[in-house]
Amino acid sequence: MPVVKIDKNDFLLRCWEVFHLNGYYNTSMQDLAAATGLQKAGLYHHYPTKEDLMRRVMEFALDQFRQYVLAVAGETDLPPEQRLEKLLRRHKKLATLHRQGCFFANIALETGREELFNDVLKTAMTEWAETVGQILSERMPADQARREALRLIMEYEGAVLFYKITGENQYLEDFVRRTVGLISEPAPALIN
Repeated sequence: MPVVKIDKNDFLLRCWEVFHLNGYYNTSMQDLAAATGLQKAGLYHHYPTKEDLMRRVMEFALDQFRQYVLAVAGETDLPPEQRLEKLLRRHKKLATLHRQGCFFANIALETGREELFNDVLKTAMTEWAETVGQILSERMPADQARREALRLIMEYEGAVLFYKITGENQYLEDFVRRTVGLISEPAPALIN
């Protein structure tokens, strides 16, 4: 049998897609082997358990989330409301991929009770809240921005849940519009 060579990031992305589509418990090492073109024995050689592989996939997903979504906060050439909208739209793009919702929230709902991956999940949610809070703090006091960021993330996950159930994109669109409106500066008053 020929040796299959696969880029590490491509391998992790393929595994992430399988876990995202099937969930942790409904994904087998055979599913992951099929998606990556590797043999199960090769997977077990590098990752002795599915949990070990999932942990690595979650770390990869968190790195991608940082680069694709959270990094928008550093684009200070844009005003805060535009950065917030861009950040939310990028997250929305990930959440609506295959209509699967937020990867981290899904895994938290599925495995949170067992606390298998709660350390990575907590890091993901904490960094997301801190990033949103950082943007909000440009338009409101820092303590208010932190509280508002947590509230917004909870509201966002609710909108994602309704999107997953109904397929109605409007829940997410309404959330983005309302959230950006929180920090949009009002139009200047007309001088008569």
